[in-house]
Amino acid sequence: MSAKGWMGTAIAGAVIIIMGLAGLPQASAEMDTLETGKPVCLDCHRQPNIHTNEGVLTANAFCNGCHAKAECRRTVDGKAVSLQVPVSAAKENPHHYSACIHCHTDVARSPHKSQTGAECRACHSVHGESTAHAPHLRVDCQACHFKSKFVELDPKDNHVKLAHSDLESMPISLADHTLTDVKDLKSCEKCHFSDNRIGAPAAVLPSKSALCILCHNSPLSMGHPIFGVALLIFLVGVLATLRFWYLGSVQGEENSLHRKISLSSETIWNIIFSRQIFSLLKMVVLDIILQRRILKESVGRWSMHSLIFSAILIRFLLSLFTAIIFYFHPDGDWALALIDKNNPFTAFANDLLGLFILLGILWAVVQRFIIKPVHVATENQDNIALLIIGTLIFLGFILEGVRILVTGIPAEIAGYSFIGYSLSKILSVFGLSWKSIYPYLWYAHGIVGALFVAYLPFGKMRHIFNTPLTYVLEEVSGVRNEKRI
Repeated sequence: MSAKGWMGTAIAGAVIIIMGLAGLPQASAEMDTLETGKPVCLDCHRQPNIHTNEGVLTANAFCNGCHAKAECRRTVDGKAVSLQVPVSAAKENPHHYSACIHCHTDVARSPHKSQTGAECRACHSVHGESTAHAPHLRVDCQACHFKSKFVELDPKDNHVKLAHSDLESMPISLADHTLTDVKDLKSCEKCHFSDNRIGAPAAVLPSKSALCILCHNSPLSMGHPIFGVALLIFLVGVLATLRFWYLGSVQGEENSLHRKISLSSETIWNIIFSRQIFSLLKMVVLDIILQRRILKESVGRWSMHSLIFSAILIRFLLSLFTAIIFYFHPDGDWALALIDKNNPFTAFANDLLGLFILLGILWAVVQRFIIKPVHVATENQDNIALLIIGTLIFLGFILEGVRILVTGIPAEIAGYSFIGYSLSKILSVFGLSWKSIYPYLWYAHGIVGALFVAYLPFGKMRHIFNTPLTYVLEEVSGVRNEKRI
């Protein structure tokens, strides 16, 4: 191309660039206004790139043009309510690098009013059991994390939200964006007090323990000290059982405990990496999970064991699956459904499996004290085991009924918890202060649960561990005692 051609191309390009720049809207920290002094549409609806620092400053300048002024207010029931959000408020919380419209995603609209409020879930995941001792899925984030102490239960969606009025029904401002310290349990008392209007328990309850994972979604924490005591007793029992197992001979070794453990470990690893692992897995499924050997001896005894053991096993596996899936994808549909007590599947599954356990307990009582078959001998250990498990399940159902009653969950949601909902209707007849009673029921259920864990290695329930181990040893050695069940 000749020199004149290059010059012509450069001039044409420069003209196009200048014309394009002249047509772009100018981002400015100052609001563009008409000659009347009123904001124009683009002051709000022109969206800067809020993923840059400059864009955040520009977007916030639009909002501060009105909301930073003391005269920014609205009238509610004849009372002026401030909508002022001081510029300094953004600098005093973790969101000082965020644009207002990062959270208030729908305010740039006509009329200028948010329909959804701040969308915290756009950035933050739902917390599990450990953060606030429960997921609190029916509580909006602002109700806990904002300093305003007034909350209410919205009947439209059954969610606890920041209230727009105080206890005297006077309108209040929600413009204060100061965040509260949720690690201070005092902040929980805005909901958890005796005369609350949202159906919360009258006391701030401790967290569930990791030991509760046998039946419930649980955090990776010890919770109340009573669970720590239960775990200590459980470990002492397990160590005593292991010591008893190693008193005898292990592959000819009778003296050295270290050698016995070494030989046992070597045998286990050899089995895992051999074809024998498949026959071992088959035995686990048929003889331990499906309890084939018990079925061969007695259908009645098998049905009793299956109702109790299988239901507890399924609840444990469901809790474990929930913990795993929530860890990797806390905002997924499955995770949110499984941690939600009011989800149809979770509510129905928990009540159904709990009912199976209770039916198994009742069937065992009938066999032991009414039918009295030859192979059943009444032992105190059996009776204690039945009493502990039965009391644990019974208190669990009562606790669920009271929870449904005090939280006021609508029938179309609560009905999936078919036993808990039925109990809530029965309990409502008594007219007691169930919000105040709920904490006592929670502690009673927790104490019995801790007792259940502590008693596992000592009483009749230790066969939960002993019997599977015996089956495994028989499979490994190739010597099976069909009478040992």
